[in-house]
Amino acid sequence: MLETSKRVITSVKIPNLLYEDFKVTSVKTKISLQDIVERSMYMYLTDPNFRRTIHDQFNTHYTGSALLESIK
Repeated sequence: MLETSKRVITSVKIPNLLYEDFKVTSVKTKISLQDIVERSMYMYLTDPNFRRTIHDQFNTHYTGSALLESIK
């Protein structure tokens, strides 16, 4: 079982538009960014289908990544 008292502080850079959209949705759904990150990391580590979905995601609407756009 995961010990919830020990935490690692980290910093990630998120595109502004993505974060703004998340804030609106998170208020409606009552979920925090920390909840999303923790659950996503857990699923990424334990669910091969989720991991594959993440790796196969090429939607660059928010990131504007020219590299990922060129792979499509």
